[in-house]
Amino acid sequence: MTAHPPLHASRRTVLGSSLTLLALAACGPNASGGDRAAEGDGTMLRFGWWGNATRDELTQQALDAYQEVAPEVSISPEPGDWSGYWDKLATQVAGGDAPDVIQMDESYLAEYSSRGILADLGATAIATDGFDPSALEAGKVDGGLYAMNAGINAPVLLANPALFEEAGVEMPDDTTWTWDDLVDIATRISEGTPEGTYGCQQLGAAGGPPLTVFLRQLGGERFSADGGIGYTAEQLAQWWDLTLRLQDSGAAPEASIAVEETGQSVDQSLFAVGKCALQAQWSNQVVTLDAALDGTATVLRMPSMTGSAADAKLWYKASMYFAVAETTANLEASAAFVDWMVNSPDAGTILQVERGVPANLEVRAAIAEDLTDSDRKAVDFIEAIAEELGDPPPITPPGGSAADDAISRHAEDVLFGRSTPDEAAQAAVEEATGALA
Repeated sequence: MTAHPPLHASRRTVLGSSLTLLALAACGPNASGGDRAAEGDGTMLRFGWWGNATRDELTQQALDAYQEVAPEVSISPEPGDWSGYWDKLATQVAGGDAPDVIQMDESYLAEYSSRGILADLGATAIATDGFDPSALEAGKVDGGLYAMNAGINAPVLLANPALFEEAGVEMPDDTTWTWDDLVDIATRISEGTPEGTYGCQQLGAAGGPPLTVFLRQLGGERFSADGGIGYTAEQLAQWWDLTLRLQDSGAAPEASIAVEETGQSVDQSLFAVGKCALQAQWSNQVVTLDAALDGTATVLRMPSMTGSAADAKLWYKASMYFAVAETTANLEASAAFVDWMVNSPDAGTILQVERGVPANLEVRAAIAEDLTDSDRKAVDFIEAIAEELGDPPPITPPGGSAADDAISRHAEDVLFGRSTPDEAAQAAVEEATGALA
């Protein structure tokens, strides 16, 4: 989630070279994927995930609870942050040392599954009958079930009501507001609060959810159904025109501050420390950021171009997945653990909605009465937009992270004034197209 070019290049280089090495290793006699030992006393599993302090704590509680369910299985936790997680995982994969259970993201699911790195969970005993069909479908690639949906979320803008009040600005009606309204509101908040406080995060540096929402409202997508890019240079340039309006009006921070923020963790962002009134996020992050704001964070729909929530083109996304390494020596035990994580009400009671609203409808119902106020905010939003959703976007194809990197690099050129939106968009489209070829 960082926009710094060196980190982008590093992650892509490591991933690409690691996957190549893995493919070569899988052809040799020492490939470990075919050696799946029978489970028994003393089974050892490794579980890798990215997250924050809240997720780490809840996940460890779940691991402790699973020890009571399956005392013969010991699970070694391997937590990390987003930026370092993928470099580490790629290196582990290249060395044939991937964790047995892997927290997976949509951005990498097709890449990893197409390279034979993930086991097909459709051949295991993991129960799927309690899942919302669309949530289950989100873990499939080319007909195989390579990952179990760990939770559902949606793109949102989180708001800090205290900064709205300080600036004397009313909270918007998120069912009718437009992008123009967003710029106006954020500008007034910046003007009505002390220097160093901003109305809105620089959405151009953030990329991700707000960019995808904006493109979808123009009829585009990040990626097409056939694995190419799904937007035009003209559509991308319109997005960057908007982000320059945020910057030039003072609604969002200057480029240097905005780019620096992309390298920080969620709980260190300007929004989390009370210096920004609106931040783009996935809905499950309200759990972490609500704590930072003493329980006052408000979840808003993204703006539309027409002033109608039905035209916002929001969608339910798999917040993340649980996958199993093809090379695991303990497929049955790994699958049993994943099954417990996604299908057990006991696990749901511990994990709540920090990874997203449970995709298993029975688990969601079972934990309803135990939800914290922050968890309830995430669930209420997911349920509130149910009748407004657009079609889910096509899955990120292999090479998709490099295509996104091209957008991030050229977004910085726009914000720093090194390129015009039109120039940067044309260059980004050419680079992204080449990355997916």
